Amino acid sequence: KRMFAVFQESGIFIASCWHRFVLLACDMIRSGELAKYPLAIVDKLLSVYGKNGGCAYDIGCAFATTLRNSSLGARASAENLRMMVGAFHGHA
Repeated sequence: KRMFAVFQESGIFIASCWHRFVLLACDMIRSGELAKYPLAIVDKLLSVYGKNGGCAYDIGCAFATTLRNSSLGARASAENLRMMVGAFHGHA
Protein backbone atom coordinates (compact mmCIF):
# COMPACT_ATOMS: atom_id res chain seq x y z
CA LYS A 1 0.00 0.00 0.00
CA ARG A 2 2.82 2.41 0.82
CA MET A 3 4.54 1.78 -2.50
CA PHE A 4 1.64 3.42 -4.39
CA ALA A 5 1.47 6.40 -2.02
CA VAL A 6 4.04 8.22 -4.19
CA PHE A 7 1.40 8.55 -6.91
CA GLN A 8 -1.04 11.35 -6.29
CA GLU A 9 -4.15 10.74 -8.35
CA SER A 10 -5.68 14.03 -9.40
CA GLY A 11 -8.63 12.88 -11.52
CA ILE A 12 -9.51 10.89 -14.62
CA PHE A 13 -9.19 11.62 -18.33
CA ILE A 14 -11.90 10.04 -20.48
CA ALA A 15 -12.87 9.59 -24.11
CA SER A 16 -16.54 9.27 -24.94
CA CYS A 17 -18.52 8.87 -28.12
CA TRP A 18 -21.14 11.39 -29.22
CA HIS A 19 -23.76 9.21 -27.52
CA ARG A 20 -21.94 10.03 -24.24
CA PHE A 21 -20.77 6.46 -23.63
CA VAL A 22 -17.34 6.33 -22.01
CA LEU A 23 -14.95 4.53 -24.37
CA LEU A 24 -11.69 4.89 -22.42
CA ALA A 25 -10.58 6.24 -19.07
CA CYS A 26 -7.20 6.69 -17.43
CA ASP A 27 -6.17 7.86 -13.96
CA MET A 28 -4.47 11.23 -13.94
CA ILE A 29 -1.45 11.40 -11.67
CA ARG A 30 0.32 14.64 -10.79
CA SER A 31 3.40 14.39 -12.92
CA GLY A 32 3.68 17.71 -14.70
CA GLU A 33 3.22 16.38 -18.24
CA LEU A 34 -0.43 16.81 -19.05
CA ALA A 35 -0.25 15.97 -22.77
CA LYS A 36 0.44 12.32 -21.98
CA TYR A 37 -3.22 11.65 -21.15
CA PRO A 38 -4.79 12.69 -24.47
CA LEU A 39 -1.83 11.15 -26.32
CA ALA A 40 -2.45 7.82 -24.56
CA ILE A 41 -6.15 8.04 -25.39
CA VAL A 42 -5.42 8.80 -29.07
CA ASP A 43 -2.96 5.90 -29.24
CA LYS A 44 -5.59 3.48 -27.96
CA LEU A 45 -8.36 4.93 -30.17
CA LEU A 46 -6.16 4.51 -33.25
CA SER A 47 -5.40 0.92 -32.25
CA VAL A 48 -9.05 0.03 -31.69
CA TYR A 49 -10.91 2.06 -34.34
CA GLY A 50 -8.29 2.56 -37.04
CA LYS A 51 -8.62 4.89 -40.01
CA ASN A 52 -10.74 7.96 -40.63
CA GLY A 53 -11.56 8.73 -37.00
CA GLY A 54 -12.11 12.04 -35.32
CA CYS A 55 -11.47 13.44 -31.86
CA ALA A 56 -13.17 16.54 -30.50
CA TYR A 57 -11.26 18.24 -27.70
CA ASP A 58 -11.83 21.67 -26.18
CA ILE A 59 -8.18 22.51 -26.92
CA GLY A 60 -8.08 20.47 -30.12
CA CYS A 61 -6.38 23.27 -32.05
CA ALA A 62 -3.38 23.30 -29.69
CA PHE A 63 -3.44 19.54 -29.18
CA ALA A 64 -3.30 18.94 -32.95
CA THR A 65 0.16 20.54 -32.93
CA THR A 66 1.21 18.48 -29.90
CA LEU A 67 -0.02 15.32 -31.61
CA ARG A 68 1.69 16.18 -34.90
CA ASN A 69 5.02 16.74 -33.08
CA SER A 70 4.73 13.58 -30.96
CA SER A 71 5.80 10.04 -31.78
CA LEU A 72 2.15 9.38 -32.76
CA GLY A 73 2.12 12.16 -35.36
CA ALA A 74 3.00 10.07 -38.40
CA ARG A 75 0.56 7.33 -37.41
CA ALA A 76 -2.29 9.79 -36.78
CA SER A 77 -1.64 11.38 -40.16
CA ALA A 78 -1.43 8.03 -41.96
CA GLU A 79 -4.72 6.93 -40.39
CA ASN A 80 -6.37 10.26 -41.29
CA LEU A 81 -7.27 11.22 -37.71
CA ARG A 82 -9.08 14.57 -37.56
CA MET A 83 -8.91 16.84 -34.53
CA MET A 84 -12.01 18.97 -33.95
CA VAL A 85 -13.15 21.72 -31.59
CA GLY A 86 -16.59 23.00 -30.62
CA ALA A 87 -18.48 25.42 -32.87
CA PHE A 88 -18.05 28.31 -30.43
CA HIS A 89 -14.33 27.72 -29.83
CA GLY A 90 -13.35 30.97 -31.55
CA HIS A 91 -15.70 32.98 -29.34
CA ALA A 92 -14.40 31.67 -26.01
